Amino acid sequence: MWPRLKILRTRFTTLEYSPRYSRLAGELSCFKPQLEKRVMDLNASGQQWAIQAKELVRDAERYLQQNKIDEGWKSFHAAQRLEIYAMTDQERLANAKSLFREAEKFNEWRKEAIINILGKRPEGVTAIPTVEALMHATELKDEAYDNLFYLNRLVRNLFWMLSTLLFLTISGIVIYFIGIIGAMGKNYVNELSLTGYLIGVLLFGLLGALTSAIVSTRQLTDSPRISELGSSQVITMSKIFIGAGFSVFIFLLLKSSLAQHIDIFSFNISQPLDYFAIAFASGFTERFAQKAINLLLGKEKPTEKKKENG
Repeated sequence: MWPRLKILRTRFTTLEYSPRYSRLAGELSCFKPQLEKRVMDLNASGQQWAIQAKELVRDAERYLQQNKIDEGWKSFHAAQRLEIYAMTDQERLANAKSLFREAEKFNEWRKEAIINILGKRPEGVTAIPTVEALMHATELKDEAYDNLFYLNRLVRNLFWMLSTLLFLTISGIVIYFIGIIGAMGKNYVNELSLTGYLIGVLLFGLLGALTSAIVSTRQLTDSPRISELGSSQVITMSKIFIGAGFSVFIFLLLKSSLAQHIDIFSFNISQPLDYFAIAFASGFTERFAQKAINLLLGKEKPTEKKKENG
């Protein structure tokens, strides 16, 4: 029983069982003896590639202890690339063939770059690559994985921020309904004031905008854009505030006299829940706001059905 309790305590008090931590720790523990053996077999302890590779491994271990996982992976990958200087021709050829096939999983430009460096389609790798060519191709591969690790960290941080805001917004909606129903009962449909409407619309607009932001966050890994741009907290927060602003704009437009002259929706709106549903949709997508603005400016007209010829 005691060993299990000790393991359980370790899980909660250290990073040893964290997937990101344990994976890098495992890779380093396997790579170190391989590197030491190669250095000893070649009697290369005084050569620059061996000195720098060992230093990079020590850097990776130091970053690991500081929980700087992304920096640790970069150092580890650089140490692995330096080992190419000690490879035989046959080892370089085998690595090149493996990397040639692995390039298929990367995005188009990176895949084409690696393939053009190592060989040609459809022949594959037919000649032993130079050290510099294999180093460059391997660096492109490592860069893809490093970028993916970094993007995952950005997305994770952004996801937790959005989840926290979503929880606060849902809590605000629950408190809002408890307040208005407690004060007005079922008559809130007819007695809700303009201020009450605005608060509800704003809350549901935020709910829609946050939901849209979380859905977009899940799709960032497939985006061709730069990771920092796609997962920037500043850009994401600006989208959320814009969505909330659009929901308030649509509500005020529907409550104004202009609503009698423009047709935004093809259905009737009569109670608070209708406005709240529209507020959620307005926060989720900007199409309603764009359509309303175009109607106000006279840029969009209702389309007439074409008459069918008999």
